[in-house]
Amino acid sequence: MDIPFEIRPIRLDDPQLAAAALRIQLLAHQVECAWLDYPQLPLMWPDLAAVMACRDRVLGAFEGNVLRGVLVASQRQQGGWHIERTVVDPACFGDGWGYRLLNHLLADADEVSVDTAEVNAAAVALYHKAGFVLEQRWKVPDGLVLWRMVYQAGRVQPVLHLDANGWVREARQIPSPNCDAREGGAAELLVIHNISLPPYRYGGQAVSQLFTNTLDPAEDPFFTSIQHLRVSAHFFIRRSGQLLQFVSVHQRAWHAGVSSWRGRERCNDFSVGIELEGCDFEPFADAQYQMLLALLRELRSQLPLRGMTGHEDIAPGRKTDPGPYFDWARVRREIDLPA
Repeated sequence: MDIPFEIRPIRLDDPQLAAAALRIQLLAHQVECAWLDYPQLPLMWPDLAAVMACRDRVLGAFEGNVLRGVLVASQRQQGGWHIERTVVDPACFGDGWGYRLLNHLLADADEVSVDTAEVNAAAVALYHKAGFVLEQRWKVPDGLVLWRMVYQAGRVQPVLHLDANGWVREARQIPSPNCDAREGGAAELLVIHNISLPPYRYGGQAVSQLFTNTLDPAEDPFFTSIQHLRVSAHFFIRRSGQLLQFVSVHQRAWHAGVSSWRGRERCNDFSVGIELEGCDFEPFADAQYQMLLALLRELRSQLPLRGMTGHEDIAPGRKTDPGPYFDWARVRREIDLPA
């Protein structure tokens, strides 16, 4: 399988990588100064020597062998990380590289802080999306207002309630026509999936539109290849942790396709499908795990569940989700269901 992107630690004492990082920073700096109307915004690295002298933690975002962006973070005295700067090639603005870098840092961090300008709406929205909250606000002598934003893993501990009709009261409920009556009684199996539409892009309404047969092929070329599908899942958990429900757990959603679990075919008949917004190539967000665990706890208390598995396990060779970045150990520590 071709890997569409990769986020990995890099060392900037490599002259080629250092030169690429410097080029991206200089281009992004010009754009950011114009956005903020703040030409005195300082550079992180004034020259190649400064880049190569950097000893902070640096993550690089690659498309193939091409560097698209970097995130630089320093270790805080009180623990955790402080993001010094995130820069993305302006030619790739809007393609999700900043979020991918941030998401990779958050995957193994308990607390992260960052300073950003209040007027930088794109940065503020990015950090809010990732689960950061405002901790401090101040004005520098020349008038620019800065925000200190902080992320803490496990900050949100949702509690959910499944009603008698099989709907979670706290979820955003969007009934899908792509469902029918179960055959064989209540659900016994939980199936975890991942999904992103268009591929590797997050946010927007495309997943909801796919599950409600309202996908517009004019919005993205990829949609022309899937607009004919009649599929659904019971639940969808966004990167922010928001929970959407499309089908009652007492009905059969169309999520598993050709599948088998413990020798039993047609897993749609006896399973609940849970989609996480994501892909096979990067970690899921802490907010998603918090919501997923809350959902699993409630489902286990209300349904005669006997197992929990991934789509890749019930359709091997055909499906690969939720993929290698899904933290099964974390989930099974709290939800003791066999695969």
